[in-house]
Amino acid sequence: MDEYGKFSETENRTIPWMKGTYSGRLQGGIPSGRGQLQLPDGAGYSGEWLNGKPHGEGTIHYKSGGSFYGEFRDGRQRGYGIYTKPDGTAVRGYWEEGKFVMTGDAEKLARQPQRDPHAQQPLTAQPTLPSVLQDDDLDPAWLISQPAAESARFVETFDYPDQKKTLPNIRQGNPAIAVDQLSHWYGSLHAVKEISFEVYPGEILGFLGPNGAGKSTTIKVLTGQLPLKGGAAQILGREVGRDDPEIQSQIGVSFEEKNLYLEMTALENLDFFASLFGIKNPGSLEALQRVGLADRARDRVANYSKGMRQRLMIARAFINKPRVLFLDEPTDGLDPATATAIRKTIREEADRGAAVLLTTHNMFEADELSDRVAFINEGVIVAIDTAENLKLQYGKRAVRVRLREGDGVREEELPLDGESSSARLSELAASPNLLTIHTEEATLEAIFIHLTGRGLV
Repeated sequence: MDEYGKFSETENRTIPWMKGTYSGRLQGGIPSGRGQLQLPDGAGYSGEWLNGKPHGEGTIHYKSGGSFYGEFRDGRQRGYGIYTKPDGTAVRGYWEEGKFVMTGDAEKLARQPQRDPHAQQPLTAQPTLPSVLQDDDLDPAWLISQPAAESARFVETFDYPDQKKTLPNIRQGNPAIAVDQLSHWYGSLHAVKEISFEVYPGEILGFLGPNGAGKSTTIKVLTGQLPLKGGAAQILGREVGRDDPEIQSQIGVSFEEKNLYLEMTALENLDFFASLFGIKNPGSLEALQRVGLADRARDRVANYSKGMRQRLMIARAFINKPRVLFLDEPTDGLDPATATAIRKTIREEADRGAAVLLTTHNMFEADELSDRVAFINEGVIVAIDTAENLKLQYGKRAVRVRLREGDGVREEELPLDGESSSARLSELAASPNLLTIHTEEATLEAIFIHLTGRGLV
């Protein structure tokens, strides 16, 4: 719960879930992010979640003492994983839709392309591994005739129909940012065209689009730097479009344009900005330490590089512990290590309960940092959803296999749907010329191009 008495949308919490206890991150009252589930019978899952189901990297611990470590998609094993039986014997291989399709060690296959091609045969008749979170019915050969996706226990565990009704509705209050049909234009140029979205406390919404798409204009309208010319918008329940000290005291802003006092030191900049909010002892040195500037705290900003000034802008946006953050290209111009550190501080602010609206044309940043992504192009939001859902909707299920062929390398792409593809994948995996096997996943940039016909730069 935040200082205003409301639950953060992505606050770490412990709730009843799937007839057990879940501890971890929530999205809309449902496990999403990293979390751990413990069931009364001793079974459990620890790892990534999405929409209430294991999704991403994680580990299942069965009540029999066995475990599975690997990748999950919508609650089912998918991709490379390791099943460890109660006696400690490990089985390495590949899963599809919860089914064990073939043995293999991904690293060994890549390192040993000259192995005996007959040493490893595809297991086309191999039974599936145990149902998710239930392997107590295994016989000594761990034979289970029913795939995880079809087991009654799976349905009860990950698709329990009444589960959501028992949870508190964390999103029942007003969103921190609510935008309805917002428009803005410069003369005859319609820069933002009737866009609508919401950002809740603890959520990071990434605005992804090329330069000139309307990202910065939207933020400037919401923060009062540009007039609201069409539609409506609220921040913390108060209308935007006028000078409102109540809103200004609760937001933090960082723009591409650096409006810092160059003749002041970094400490003086932060202390002065905090004084505008009536904040005494704002912890300016600690804020500078978060962005890696503590050792230059008493240097004049005029002597700072572009990247250092960008970091100071981020620290200044955080100084008043805002409930809403507007960050315009927050890592633009930063080296990779510093950009990673800044993303960490942004996530920490969201974990504290701040609603974050972040603009970027960096697809990696949007994918890594945002809880949801909005694609904006020519002033129009063309799609808004989680990055994972966008990839599932517009991406393709395929693997790319690279094999040595004479003095060169040959690539082959196989769709993951269909028995013929599974047979071909098994055949290629057993080849002595195998180099690598990679799953193919659509990038946000590829999806953006698919939806708009243009790139992000």
